[in-house]
Amino acid sequence: MLPKKHLSSAQKRKKRKQEDQFVESQRGALHKFFPVTNNVEISEDQGQEQVAEVDANEDDTEIANIDEQEDLVLAIFDPRTWGNLDNSRKDILIEKGPVREMDLQFPRDPSGRHFSYAYYSRKLSNGEFVDRKWLVYSKHVDKIYCFCCKLFKSNQNKSLLAYDGMRDWKHLSEKLKTHENSVKHLSNMSTWNEVRLRLSKNETIDDEMQREITKEKERWRQVLVRIVSIVKFLAKQNLAFRGSNEKVYECNNGNFLATVEMIAEFDPVMQEHIRHI
Repeated sequence: MLPKKHLSSAQKRKKRKQEDQFVESQRGALHKFFPVTNNVEISEDQGQEQVAEVDANEDDTEIANIDEQEDLVLAIFDPRTWGNLDNSRKDILIEKGPVREMDLQFPRDPSGRHFSYAYYSRKLSNGEFVDRKWLVYSKHVDKIYCFCCKLFKSNQNKSLLAYDGMRDWKHLSEKLKTHENSVKHLSNMSTWNEVRLRLSKNETIDDEMQREITKEKERWRQVLVRIVSIVKFLAKQNLAFRGSNEKVYECNNGNFLATVEMIAEFDPVMQEHIRHI
């Protein structure tokens, strides 16, 4: 390996001067590619103002995003959007219940009438007030709906509260009273409470049906175990299966049915099976 060559003091000064000259020659080179504005200097106050403006814009954007998210959540609970609900969205509505926005300014119709928060309460004959939990208002269309009848509507239910909504403020008290006493509404209220109770216990209709299917499969499995045992026993003893009669608990019905009857006297599974046939 060759020994490292060391520069003399004069050579070092010369190299440093060349480097300084190269750096100086490159000053302003970026101006060839990027135009320079006239006001280059920015005072400290101006810089702080610009930073504050950026922060304000970011805050406004964040607030706008939050408002959009809140509007989206409220739109889900707006009955005007419940035209075609899937099961998951319907379950959310049933579990959470109706959402009421407070401090709304209700628009007036040409006659000067409008919806009021007072309609959310019903006065009983004894003077007691009961909350109409089923009543919901849509501020987007200025209409009211029935929560449970809208979710569980049927072709037989022709009430506007279950479909397009109602805006008849003049006769509203009378129409609300008629609706809440109708058979369809009372049936839908019962369905709403039943499904809500199942959801709170994590027991949906699908889950209940699946449990019934599993239970039925296990019952048949137990029945088949016993029938196979009877068949093996009769075959081993070389006994005839059928008799002149093929009905349970009748004379001359053969060894197979007679054995089934005997097992049913002591076995709950076979007892239940005979009860079904």
